[in-house]
Amino acid sequence: MMTRSFKAGAVYFLLLYVVGFLLGATRELLLAPRFGVVVASAIEAIPMLAAIFHFAPLVARRFAIPPKSGGRIVMGLAGLALLIGAEIAMTRAMRGLSPERWLAHFARVEGVIYAALLAAFAAMPWVRR
Repeated sequence: MMTRSFKAGAVYFLLLYVVGFLLGATRELLLAPRFGVVVASAIEAIPMLAAIFHFAPLVARRFAIPPKSGGRIVMGLAGLALLIGAEIAMTRAMRGLSPERWLAHFARVEGVIYAALLAAFAAMPWVRR
């Protein structure tokens, strides 16, 4: 069961990372220059949350992880660990920011929005059936 949960977490991460990358590019290139970073982050959060809401149970069912089980918690946490690692690596590669600078953005409003999305990402496999 744990191996399936880790694999499900990896697939969940990949699906949401692709969605997040596309939405993030839209936010940075189109929304932020027009509306500002905070509003752009809030706008981006809506479809991102919808994708999390959609993909979490879909992936869990595909890997036959029972609802309200420890396997769903493992799936969410494994996906979260991969997501945070990828975010730190991509931030460093694309913007030259250190992990410390990446963490510092959580002190701003857009960082709080992102932290809420991370919490939803981790919890949604367990919350949704």
